[in-house]
Amino acid sequence: MVEDNFFQIIKDIKVNLSEEIVLERLHDRLRWPKTYQHFNQPSIEAILEDGSKTQDFFCDDGYIDAEKCIKRYQEGYTLIFSQVGSFCRDTLLIQNILKEKFKKHVWCNFYLGNGRKSVSFKKHRHEYAVVVKNIFGQSKWIINEQPIILKNQEVIYFGKDIDHQVVEINNAKMSMTCSIDLWQN
Repeated sequence: MVEDNFFQIIKDIKVNLSEEIVLERLHDRLRWPKTYQHFNQPSIEAILEDGSKTQDFFCDDGYIDAEKCIKRYQEGYTLIFSQVGSFCRDTLLIQNILKEKFKKHVWCNFYLGNGRKSVSFKKHRHEYAVVVKNIFGQSKWIINEQPIILKNQEVIYFGKDIDHQVVEINNAKMSMTCSIDLWQN
């Protein structure tokens, strides 16, 4: 398990982002291609009510239509922003601290939602460890069948193969999920 003081270091890094700031960044179209070519990974997806994902807010040129994406969010669909380690100085600092701590590459995503239609995925597990830093808002998680409320700037950690699910979001909430790449040496 990871030491408590390590969590405190991550918790003490105040990520100064808000719903407004993050949604405004969507207007930087070239930052959000439909797929990052180097990683072969979608830049932004919306989680639908059935747990599937969509990118129906991208234009024919392969870049985001910010207003359509924002509308999806306002309708209540949770957005997944991939590869956000360099989104701002604070997220890069967290990614670098985690990389140094675990001696592994760290993949960072934002989950931005308001809970009106979709919250997250159904109960699932990963073959890698996860550190979650709640940026703003509040969400209720079930981790290994135990309820946990995650609030502003709090941090949780769970190892690989741990069942987890976000089950409730009542207002705007964004977390930074950091996946520790256990396949890389």
